[in-house]
Amino acid sequence: MKSRLRIMFLLVVGLAYTAFAQTSISSRTSEGNPVMVSLSTPKYPPLARQANITGDVEIKLEIRKDGSIQSAIVVSGHPMLTEAALSSAQQSRFECRECEDVATQYSLTYDYSFQLTASPGWPCPETGGVRVTQSGNRVMVSAEPAMVHPYFSSLKVRSAKCFYLWTCSSRWGGQDYYYYRVRSAKCLGLWNCGYHLREPLATCRKLHHEIVN
Repeated sequence: MKSRLRIMFLLVVGLAYTAFAQTSISSRTSEGNPVMVSLSTPKYPPLARQANITGDVEIKLEIRKDGSIQSAIVVSGHPMLTEAALSSAQQSRFECRECEDVATQYSLTYDYSFQLTASPGWPCPETGGVRVTQSGNRVMVSAEPAMVHPYFSSLKVRSAKCFYLWTCSSRWGGQDYYYYRVRSAKCLGLWNCGYHLREPLATCRKLHHEIVN
């Protein structure tokens, strides 16, 4: 009887020690610090920029001890922005500092913020490009609003391609399509001999080419 009690006692002590050791290891590995050491520059999706879509995308990553990515999933965000954020996160490089357990994955969350911000003097001159800044686990992706709209940058016209029977071709809308006349210092402000841009639908290069020619 005593031997059975002794064996049961040893089993209980052994199980308690195992649980304590696992808890100790778990608490130790949870202190690992995965960090991004090289950000893969995200792109602002052209269609999202054209549609003036902005917003935040949250990406959850599972990082191994060697810094490789176990998994990357989209937690939230606009469907037209998520692919760019996910691609950037998957192609970035990470380090797992003070990570001890090889078998454990360490969670990391990154927020990608896509914003459209007009630069001084927009829409002309047109600077273009995407500006990316990073602060901690937040990545800011900023671009200028799109200036070309597929439905307004040209006019439908009849063409020889369709024997002039219906409008199956297009041509440049022209200077008057995008400008309205205003009084200008060039004519001493007496009558309308200057121009103001009606709406930023065409690129400055195209407008400039039309004015010069």
